[in-house]
Amino acid sequence: MARKRTPAQQSSFIKHEIPEMPEGYYSPGPNRNLRRFVEQHATPYDAETDDYNVPPFDKPITTTKATAIYNMHTYWSKKPHDAIRQYIRHYTRPGDLVLDSFCGSGGTALAALMEGRAAIAMDLSPAATFITKNYCTPVDVDALQRAFEELKAKVKPEMDWLYGTRCDRCDGRATTGYTVYSYVFQCPRCLEKVTLFDCVEAQGQTASGKPKTISACPQCYARGHVEEISTRDKRLDPVPVLVSYLCEEGCRPQRSERRHNDPDPKKRAFFEQYDLGKLREIKSKEIPYWYPRNRMLDVPQEQLQWGMLWRPYHGDIQRVDQFFTKRNLRCIAALLCRISELACAECEKETLRFALQSCILNCSIMYRYRESGKGGIAMGTYYVPPVYQVMNAFSSFEGKLQDVARGLVNLAEILTTDLLISTQSALHLGQIPSDSIDYIFTDPPYSWKVQYGESNYLWEAWMQFDTSWLQQEVIINPARGLDEQDWKYRM
Repeated sequence: MARKRTPAQQSSFIKHEIPEMPEGYYSPGPNRNLRRFVEQHATPYDAETDDYNVPPFDKPITTTKATAIYNMHTYWSKKPHDAIRQYIRHYTRPGDLVLDSFCGSGGTALAALMEGRAAIAMDLSPAATFITKNYCTPVDVDALQRAFEELKAKVKPEMDWLYGTRCDRCDGRATTGYTVYSYVFQCPRCLEKVTLFDCVEAQGQTASGKPKTISACPQCYARGHVEEISTRDKRLDPVPVLVSYLCEEGCRPQRSERRHNDPDPKKRAFFEQYDLGKLREIKSKEIPYWYPRNRMLDVPQEQLQWGMLWRPYHGDIQRVDQFFTKRNLRCIAALLCRISELACAECEKETLRFALQSCILNCSIMYRYRESGKGGIAMGTYYVPPVYQVMNAFSSFEGKLQDVARGLVNLAEILTTDLLISTQSALHLGQIPSDSIDYIFTDPPYSWKVQYGESNYLWEAWMQFDTSWLQQEVIINPARGLDEQDWKYRM
């Protein structure tokens, strides 16, 4: 497959010394170095010598989310670090100690380090502190590229088998780019079972008689009737309906596609033999690696509604692995296994895991298919669209790693590594003495509006983090028995 010049290759002309992070700066649980870190970096408050007199910040914030650093990893209600930098620069001095006790993806910590301030980042979610760690840890992109090449060599035969198919133009080798699945619905008029993908876009009416665009049964439409197929009706098992592939033997354009009911008989035959045939072959084999089979949010076996983000259409989706096809389950599991076997430094392994975590949701069955190509997941939900696009998980990982490498180049702006990350509750700050923090910039939970714990669960299950923290979350979540009084008390 043709490859773009990587950021690691682009950056090799400009060498930056990679600072070493202090020992014990990160912990996936409460960090036992917290008090010592505060004692090292706090400036004792003296009312007699205090000359702090800073006016309110009243300048317009200029920022953009379209940056290499921002694109390294998604997060819910994420704030651009360069916007936070402007507050830190205004309200603090170099060497001051900054605290964010709801650190999320680490924007405050990163902003503080870039402004030469020491930082403490806390969050109850281990996924959040893992993201923060990787956002704030400079890594040599050339070493990262070498680690990826070693990983790629380890997994290439398996990836070639998992995603290999044939080009229906030249009969040569091809790689599956993505597969589109559609749920099946039963037409209430003709009783035929049809995929939503095959429905005809037609004009219908709302209950009040207003015009609306509907998905019409193709069988009825061919007979002159417009019968709506409603996605609110019972969903039957999804089926593959389209495959997009890349020819590896020189066809141009390289990308092509075929459908389950393609008018071209050769394309239909290749879809059945090579695309469906490969899926049947994968289904017949056991996955030889560990992968998460957790009940969603660790709920009891008999509990159907596993959280606030559960919806009736989830049906049989009760476990983490059920949000993924078997092909992508095997790919992600293989990558995690092989990353742990690499000979590179631990920081490169962690960055590879970070990149993989960043693309996990896009490799699930939650990625909406749109013919325009502008699909994606519904952020902060577990929405499974009736027509979804299953990406090539290895290609997604490779592309995300390039995004991460571009962001790492920009981490050269970090002026200090005086950082401590602790995975703990903001309710228990006994290790931080009074009058030791110079500036607090934090963004606490918005009652029930953003379900951080539920949204982070797939990441945490894949990375084998401890998810027992969910009951301590500062949130309104009736599914877990956390009401408004709990939220107010904890806030």
